[in-house]
Order: sequence, then C-alpha cells, then structure tokens
Amino acid sequence: MTLPRSTTFNKTTLWIIALPIAVLLLTGLTGNAEARQRNNLAYASVATLKSDIGNTHGFRVDKMVVTDAGAACIRFHTRDGSTINRAQAVVVGNRIAHSEVRDGRFEKEWNRQCLGLAHDVTSAVDHFF
Repeated sequence: MTLPRSTTFNKTTLWIIALPIAVLLLTGLTGNAEARQRNNLAYASVATLKSDIGNTHGFRVDKMVVTDAGAACIRFHTRDGSTINRAQAVVVGNRIAHSEVRDGRFEKEWNRQCLGLAHDVTSAVDHFF
C-alpha cells in the first residue's frame, strides 16, 4: 500500500517549521560566551563595590562598562533620605578605587582603565541589582 502525498507534504512542512525553531532555541541556550563572561564580571564587580561602600541604601547603577582587560567602570548613586549621592568607581578584581576617596588613586585608575574601548553592561546589572 502506498502512502498518500499529503503525508509527505506534512512531514516536509513540519521540518520546515521545526528546524528554524530548533536552531533558535539551541543558539539562545548557548548564547555568546564573551557576553556571558562580561556580564559575570559585571555582577561580581557590583557585588564587590556594594560590599565595600558603607551606605547601600537606594544603590543604583547609572552606567557601567567592562573593558577587555577585566576592569569594571561604574557610575552609581545611593540615597540618603532625600539626598542622592552620585559617585564613580573602578573595580579590577578585588581592588576598588572610589571617586569619594580623595587620594588620587581613583583618577589614575579611571584614566588608565576606563577611557578606552569598553562594553556597556548597564542593562544586565540593572535587571540583576
């Protein structure tokens, strides 16, 4: 007995529809390894910064970039009642340089680490923190 042509057509149609969906799912699950690594560095840097600053009430990242060298350049603010305190920080591993500390180290680190090409990860940390 031979199968009707509609069965072949249905199988072909199913493959035409299913293959692109499968490819999208697989590529979405694997993601971009470099972007995932940058986001992980960003999360760790924000956590390190929050553990170092005294007041984390109303902490919010305004802008954050990560360099290929592994530095996180963060512009953030905290709230103290109705006052908004804006600051910047450079986080490289466990080393943190704050704009609030006036020892000259922050300016050197910011100029050395943050003025070149960098990847914006603000939206990633905005959803996480």
